[in-house]
Amino acid sequence: MGIEIRSAEPRDTEEIRHVAERAWHSAHAPIIGTEATDDFLERYYDAETFRSLIETEASILDVAMDGDTGVVGFVGANPVEGSTTFDLGRIYVLPGRWREGIGGRLLAHVERTVERRGGERIQLGVMAENERAIAFYESAGYRRDEKFYDERVDTAGYMYVKEV
Repeated sequence: MGIEIRSAEPRDTEEIRHVAERAWHSAHAPIIGTEATDDFLERYYDAETFRSLIETEASILDVAMDGDTGVVGFVGANPVEGSTTFDLGRIYVLPGRWREGIGGRLLAHVERTVERRGGERIQLGVMAENERAIAFYESAGYRRDEKFYDERVDTAGYMYVKEV
């Protein structure tokens, strides 16, 4: 069965958390370590955080659904107060489903959603050592804007931006 992208619902919370956990351990633990990854997930990817995003009208939290297996990816973005910029804080796909185009579909979907909501720009942060993510965003037309240090995970990162 194909992939459908739709708005997240409260019943999706545990599956979203599962995708986040698997993706973070595959993509980020090799960079920041397992303990820092677990700490970050516990602090920023708890069920209440996702329920709050689902209930907040200004937030975007959409899931990629496989009719056979459930949630296989998700994307989340929030408007930056006082601007037409949205912060793309979350886009993850189950590692076993990488390279199937699901991430690209989620990214294109959130770009269209931001544009429909009057947004003109998307910004996002990427760990400087996450070469796969950097290649993904650059191939989608995002440009490196600045370097930053992320104290939450004790690592350098790059801010990327794209006009939509």
